[in-house]
Amino acid sequence: MREPEDGAHDPPPAGDPADAELAARAAWRDPAAWETLFETHYRTIYRYLRFQLSNPQEAEDLASQVFEIAYTRAQTFDYRGAPIQAWLLGIARNLARDTIKKRTRRGPAENLDTADLAGALAQNDPAPNIHLRTDLARALQSLTEDQREVLRLRIILDRPVAETAALMHRSEDAVKNLQRRALAALQRALGGDTYPKGGGP
Repeated sequence: MREPEDGAHDPPPAGDPADAELAARAAWRDPAAWETLFETHYRTIYRYLRFQLSNPQEAEDLASQVFEIAYTRAQTFDYRGAPIQAWLLGIARNLARDTIKKRTRRGPAENLDTADLAGALAQNDPAPNIHLRTDLARALQSLTEDQREVLRLRIILDRPVAETAALMHRSEDAVKNLQRRALAALQRALGGDTYPKGGGP
């Protein structure tokens, strides 16, 4: 299967009847349902893994593994209004963590994580400082793992609050508060007024 083009097949919202019907078909391993799941979610799964890992080829391989694992576990998926994508991202997160643990020759996992996340944040940041990526990597290391995760999901992957809450096993209010605290902590770590303030709902 090919990765779909940008802008195609946006995921349906949590609790959508079409999503529930698709989940039921996928649980019975309907080939057409799995084709739809792949076309709808592959790009986000790949992007998530790409920001977790520093190797695009490795991220591509793991993204394929996510769907292979999901297929073998299809009948265990219990659809209760949570997005199918949250389930797939949970598999992706576990695969990424297992892979990072094996990288004993490449240094601590946190360094890889923060460096890649810093690069992604720096690409769209208007700050003129040429050292932004380095400063961000250093600042991100001062955040908790959950704070980095919420920034990755909400800002880099642009996932809705509800979907982020399902993936992180938190309430929507908890996700909003976590995001605010993460952005505030990042601002402080970046030196206060050195960079423009930003935020989100």
